[in-house]
Amino acid sequence: MKSTVAVGLVALALFGCDAAAPSRDDDVIEGAPPVPEPADALEARLRELGRERAPYMILDEASTRGEAARGDVRDVSHVLHPGWCYKILGAGGEGVEDLDLRIYDPNDVLLQRDTTRDPDPYIGQMRPICPSESGTYRIQIRMVEGAGAYVVQVYRSI
Repeated sequence: MKSTVAVGLVALALFGCDAAAPSRDDDVIEGAPPVPEPADALEARLRELGRERAPYMILDEASTRGEAARGDVRDVSHVLHPGWCYKILGAGGEGVEDLDLRIYDPNDVLLQRDTTRDPDPYIGQMRPICPSESGTYRIQIRMVEGAGAYVVQVYRSI
C-alpha cells in the first residue's frame, strides 16, 4: 500500500506542472497575485502561449522585452528558488523567424535550450526547471533568423 501511494506522489510531482490547462474564464488562479494587463499585442500573444504551455503556473516577475537583429545575443539574469518549478516562454514579433532561448545554472552550465525553428521558444517543455538551491540563472535570448521585437516571460509553479 505504501508503495502505491509513493508511486502516486512521484507521478504527481513529475507530471503536475504539465497537466491540462484549467478552465479559467476569469484568468485567475487562486492564491496568485493579480496579473497586470499586457503592455501590447506581443505580450498578449505571449500570455496566450503561457495559458497553453504553462498551465497552473504564474508570472514570475516582469517580462523581458527587447529588439534584436539577426545574430544578436542578449543575456538576462533571473533568480530561481527551490520549492518551485519554472518554464520560460518567448514570443517574437513581426519579422522574427527564429528566436531561441537557453538557460544556464549559477555555475554557467547549460541546463536546457530551445531547439525549435520558430519565433516562439519554450524552455521546460519536456521537464520544468526545478532547482534544488536558490541561485541566479542566466537566460540567453538569441535572434537566429529575422529581426524585430521580442518578449520573454518566466513562469513558476504556485
